[in-house]
Amino acid sequence: MRLRIPLGAADLSRTRFAVSPVYETVMALAVLRRPGVHAVHMPWATWARPRLRDIDGLPMLLALTARDDFKPSFLMPPPDARLPDLDTELRRVTATPATRARGDVARLHSHAVAEFAADPRRWLPRVTHALRECFERILEPHWERIVRVLEADIAHRAGLLAEHGFDGLFAGLHPEIAWSEGELVVHPQRTAEARVALRGHGLILCPSAFCWPRVTAGVRPVAAGTLRYPARGVATLWESAEPTPAALADLIGRTRAAILTQLARPHTTTDLAHALDITAGAVSQHLTVLREAGLVATHRDGRTALHLRTARALSLLE
Repeated sequence: MRLRIPLGAADLSRTRFAVSPVYETVMALAVLRRPGVHAVHMPWATWARPRLRDIDGLPMLLALTARDDFKPSFLMPPPDARLPDLDTELRRVTATPATRARGDVARLHSHAVAEFAADPRRWLPRVTHALRECFERILEPHWERIVRVLEADIAHRAGLLAEHGFDGLFAGLHPEIAWSEGELVVHPQRTAEARVALRGHGLILCPSAFCWPRVTAGVRPVAAGTLRYPARGVATLWESAEPTPAALADLIGRTRAAILTQLARPHTTTDLAHALDITAGAVSQHLTVLREAGLVATHRDGRTALHLRTARALSLLE
């Protein structure tokens, strides 16, 4: 469905960025359901799938999130802070009014969802428990790394906003987002259309690891609207390579250690050269060695190459 989101002065003044651990958990389950659609996460999916056994409430949670084109909004509350903690978001899910929960699931059709709709107050704590267990088992071991990528995206977008205004911010957000004359259009090529009313509450821009490669938006926001889009550098999250002994021997040195320290978040070669006060050519040579050792992953975003240290590098540093 094509979504039209008018952004008046009040909405633009309240537009902000945020990250949602509960949303990432819901979308991580969608990745596990259809990993072929989210191929960039295949290494993680192989690791994560066996870790979801024996979770109370998980069958109901999976039934509620089964549709690829629709997820109940109460499972994905708009973040009330830049990086809300998991407990805060889960409390909001549990506190969902029964009438709203029933309305959210009205588009779903299954025996399990009918059971939920009959008694939301009974099921909400169990669904919340399942969300917590899923996060702790399959996301928390990687959460610091995921947040680094999401925060790096926010920093990049904030720079675009400061330099080019909202035109520059929205222009490169996602190929399925168009911005013209004070209106965002999500999925502009689709035929069926809906208008999203923000009513001055603003828009929350949420970079996401697990919504890749798609973009989504809340259709009927209760307060602030949400626009979720794939973060830059997601392709570097799970990349690794088997190191060779020669490459690991070449790794020893202060400059390469400094590069790994800088790559706690994605950087370009130029960024690293400025930060370390060395030439871009020297940085490129060191990055080549680090990549061969399986300690750095590089992802191209248009003409820009973003570098991020791998999980192996983090283990080495620790």
